[in-house]
Amino acid sequence: MDVKISVVLPVYNVANYLRKCLDSLVNQTFKDFEVICVNDGSTDLSLGILEGYAVSDSRFKIINQENQGLSGARNTGIEHVQGDYVIFVDSDDWLEENALELLYDHVKGFNSDITMFKFKFFDEDTKKISESQNSKLEIIPDSLITSNFNYNNVLDILFKISHSPFNKLYKTSFLRELDAKFLYGSYYEDLEFFYKVFLKAEKVSVLPKYLYFYRIRDESISNIGDEGSFDIFNVLKSTKQILIDSNIYIEVKNEWLMFIIVNLKFIYLRLDIQFKDQFLLEMKDKYNDFSLNEVVYSQNWHYEDRAFHKSILLAENYKEFDLYYEKICYEILSKHYKTLSNEYKKQIDMLTDENNQLKEKLNENSIKNKFSKIVKL
Repeated sequence: MDVKISVVLPVYNVANYLRKCLDSLVNQTFKDFEVICVNDGSTDLSLGILEGYAVSDSRFKIINQENQGLSGARNTGIEHVQGDYVIFVDSDDWLEENALELLYDHVKGFNSDITMFKFKFFDEDTKKISESQNSKLEIIPDSLITSNFNYNNVLDILFKISHSPFNKLYKTSFLRELDAKFLYGSYYEDLEFFYKVFLKAEKVSVLPKYLYFYRIRDESISNIGDEGSFDIFNVLKSTKQILIDSNIYIEVKNEWLMFIIVNLKFIYLRLDIQFKDQFLLEMKDKYNDFSLNEVVYSQNWHYEDRAFHKSILLAENYKEFDLYYEKICYEILSKHYKTLSNEYKKQIDMLTDENNQLKEKLNENSIKNKFSKIVKL
């Protein structure tokens, strides 16, 4: 059965959130789609929930498999896609009810290989909805919103574009031509996948509407901080090779090196303490391989990223690293504010001089006026 859009939905032990996701699909204003539910060895009530929806709605198809992780579940879903386009939805998230309709209307006109759209964060603890520069796609220039573009048009912001797979609609034939798959059994597989397909896409477009809600919760992979966090080193190595093969590595090298540090810092700061020494050793071991010895700081570097980079070779263990990191952060801030303070002092002195000169002129004018009046008398 041919359909317009396939929704690939990996499911693993998300019974508490699954109905919200499935309801957002059932209630879509666009009807010509299928949902490929890949039950990745769930041990909770997730499968029973899926079966309830599949019984009442034939568009929901269930594939059961032993646990292969998020990347394995997505890859299984890709193999069973029948739609012209495919979207990846995480089973603890949800879509706006008109999302698929708006996306399909958009791609009918643009015929894009990849369509990106806006999303919002939902914090499970606070129940607050928020946005970020990435989620709002603000980094994409307005001049590119009205037509297709490709990576050559955005090399200067390549590593600032969200690499999440869930806020994108992909043309199925495009993915199959590339034989695009997520790195099997790996955390951070979405990072490598994005650059692998984005750098091959001839037509990329943006639908500047909020269509997706991403749930932030403690149990999500990005917040776990376990031994799977070490997958980042292989992911970064693979992604660097993709940049080299695409003949853009030299051109984007400085931004890439900053991107490496941003990701290593993000992961390290969330690591369980028992893994920190080993992670530091890995950073040291990969330092030259990742060309971190060739970093050139620019104004785009956040002071915390600079401090993190500088601390890697200085520390012998995570305790030293944390101390160096904090110390260098304070040193950079101190120097920054000292420079600002000196600038402000110069401006204050200059304004004081101007004020004194103005007072002198006013006094002179006042004396002249008084003298003038005396002469007239």
